Amino acid sequence: MEKLTVSIRNYFTLGFFLLISCASDEEPTNPASDDILLDGRGGGIIVFYSGRENNRDIYIMNGDGSGLKRLTTSTASDECPTFSPDFKKIAFISERDNYREIYTMNVDGTDQKRLTNSSEVKEHPSWSADGTKIYFIKDFGSRTEIWLMNSDGTNQARLTNNQFRDERPIPSSDGNAILFMSNRNGNYEIYLMNSDASDQRRITNSPSHKIFPVWSPDGKKISYSLNNMSNQTAEIHIMNADGTGDVVITNPGGRNENPAWSPDGKNLVFQSERDGNFEVYKMDSSGSNQTRLTNNSSWDGWASWGIK
Repeated sequence: MEKLTVSIRNYFTLGFFLLISCASDEEPTNPASDDILLDGRGGGIIVFYSGRENNRDIYIMNGDGSGLKRLTTSTASDECPTFSPDFKKIAFISERDNYREIYTMNVDGTDQKRLTNSSEVKEHPSWSADGTKIYFIKDFGSRTEIWLMNSDGTNQARLTNNQFRDERPIPSSDGNAILFMSNRNGNYEIYLMNSDASDQRRITNSPSHKIFPVWSPDGKKISYSLNNMSNQTAEIHIMNADGTGDVVITNPGGRNENPAWSPDGKNLVFQSERDGNFEVYKMDSSGSNQTRLTNNSSWDGWASWGIK
């Protein structure tokens, strides 16, 4: 079976995932907080990262795509943003201090802080339901493991320990379970485990890779990307939290990936290359009203949806 390396955020040409190394000793530059003039039009605010301006930086915009603002200006890559549960903070990945580390900042881009400091590649940050902890992965080359730390970077602890790739941890809204993806059974499947990492169990089983799973806000549904490596396509699915009732909600063809729910659970934001390059789109949770929110020649994606 063709090996798929997912820990490096996204794939571009030919469906392969690429790791682009970029580092800088430059200190973070914080945009002025009064530069952020978003009003939440379109149902809240969306944070994502983009390759525009010849560098990967984090941007924020209204839920209808208006009011675009740049939050990071480091010459290194800043990627993979995600809102805290109260939508006041953003966790993200940056290479500005030579390694891929986890940082946080205020929603207006101020107070950028590094939380981790080690040589392993760090990926996929996500917040606990109460905002006091951050889940993430460490990449050890042949394997990746899920870790947990306090939201200030202290008390780092490993939750999984095997020779495969356990990635993209997403805790449930009640804090009792963790959703993640793993290739421990060959292709990437979706797994659940208890908050203490016990009872790790697979909830999907099919030949195609299932990646980037995310809970709905009420914890009743899971959305994910089903990737077919043979024809280089990816479609977004929704299923019940136990793996039953799976339906596809994007049209066949191209790559539609990395869904994230709106805070009210009525919509999803995702990335798609249907118009020639990856852009940020949104749609109803039924798959209707698919609308492009960004439009430029560079890569836009890995979005997270919050409330203004």
